[in-house]
Amino acid sequence: PVSTGLGEIFQYVVRPKPGYEQKFSQSELRTIQDWIIRKQLLSTEGVADVSSFGGQLKQYEVSVRTDKLRSLGVSISDVYNALQNNNQNTGGAYIEKGPTVLFIRTEGLAKTIEDIQQIVVKRANGIPVLIRDVAEVKFGAATRYGALAYNNDGEVAGAVVMMLKGENSNKVIRNIKE
Repeated sequence: PVSTGLGEIFQYVVRPKPGYEQKFSQSELRTIQDWIIRKQLLSTEGVADVSSFGGQLKQYEVSVRTDKLRSLGVSISDVYNALQNNNQNTGGAYIEKGPTVLFIRTEGLAKTIEDIQQIVVKRANGIPVLIRDVAEVKFGAATRYGALAYNNDGEVAGAVVMMLKGENSNKVIRNIKE
C-alpha cells in the first residue's frame, strides 16, 4: 500500500467566508474541493491521496423520454452505449518516481450538458439521432450517505490528506500548508 492506517495526517474544510454563504451551493463547494484543491494537493511531495467528504457530488443526469425512443426506433441500450462510448473516464495506475506518485487517468470527452446533448445515439436513414432528441440532460447530485458539518455552522465540503508510507509527517504537513 502507498499509505498506512497512520497516514491520515491533515484534515480541512472548504467553506465560504462569512457573509458569502449564499453564493456557493454544496455542489459548488464539493466541485472546488475535488477539481481544484484536491488536484493541487495530490501534486504535493509526500501526499499519497486526498479523500473528499461532504458537499454534493455533481453529476449529469440523463432522463430518457420513452415516447421519443419508440417514435425514433431507439432502444435504451442504444442510449446507454452511446453515452458510455462517448464519455469514458478510465483509471490507469500510478507511477512512483522517487517520493512523487503520478496518477494516470483519462477524462471523458463530455464537459458540458451541451456536449452530452450532441452525442449521436444512432443514425436513422442517414440522419443522426442525438441524445437531446430522446432525453433531457441536466445537473443532479449523487446519492448521499452522510454529510460533513463544521462547528455547528452548517454543512461544508472537506477532505483528509493521506501521507505516503515512510514520509515524515511534519515535513509533509509543511508542504501542504505551503
